[in-house]
Amino acid sequence: MELPIRYLNEKGQLDDGETSRLRYVYDIMYGEGEPYHNTDWSVVIYPSEVKLIDVPTAAEIFTERYNTDQILCRYKYEEYLKNKDLQDTINGLGLDTDAFWLLVMFCFDYACSMCFDSFIRRPTHGENIENLINLLPDTNNFKAKLSLKTSKGKIEIESSKTISLILEWIKRGYEQDKDFVHVNKIDANKGVSPFVHRNDESDSVLIWYFAHLLKYFFDLKPQFKGKRKKGETSSLNKALLISKLIYYTQLSKNTNFLEDTDTLKSFFKQYKNKEIKGHSNIYPTP
Repeated sequence: MELPIRYLNEKGQLDDGETSRLRYVYDIMYGEGEPYHNTDWSVVIYPSEVKLIDVPTAAEIFTERYNTDQILCRYKYEEYLKNKDLQDTINGLGLDTDAFWLLVMFCFDYACSMCFDSFIRRPTHGENIENLINLLPDTNNFKAKLSLKTSKGKIEIESSKTISLILEWIKRGYEQDKDFVHVNKIDANKGVSPFVHRNDESDSVLIWYFAHLLKYFFDLKPQFKGKRKKGETSSLNKALLISKLIYYTQLSKNTNFLEDTDTLKSFFKQYKNKEIKGHSNIYPTP
């Protein structure tokens, strides 16, 4: 039987208190530090690796998805409880078993939504023009190539002087008409959705991102380090715990994740500067 989330308190309000099973999920959603907000606080973005503009709504969405079995993780709560190796580590680190399970499920669901079910915003006409102008070099000694293809044919220009002249003309014209462009909302991409589905990330990026989110939680909560009691043999290695969860959640069938942290380390090294961009189609992301 799965673990249900009862997230409403006695007043019928969303419960994000210390005793809530969702408390680790809230910890990673809120992150650490002062949030960014607009003047009327209608948009609040917390300094977290989990990018959200509405934490309570995100928590409700996760709760609904979890309670109605919409999270596509094959690893189940009963298996998690029966895994003595995992439970010994979780208990040894001082983690709450149920709260940590829900954190794992949220990281799994959020990572999948960002890697495989997200959108990016189309650049506006103004942004496209400004990006083009920004290519204008500071010196005359540069190499460039301009390609343009329309229904009438294709042209390629490799003369740096010609390209510089074209960019200069565009810059002067845009500076002259910029106010008109924005006032008349020419940037609105009329008749076209401002969002497009982006290319899916690879499975290896998903593995890294899931691990990255769990590592971020432990970075936020250094108190979960545990202390091995005399006679106990369970590992208190948080990186190894994350590595094993990659295997148990079936993000990878590579048994090396069960043995040590070398494979996980290689993922962190490979995607050290990786940035996940886009807007989740499930969670309210900025």
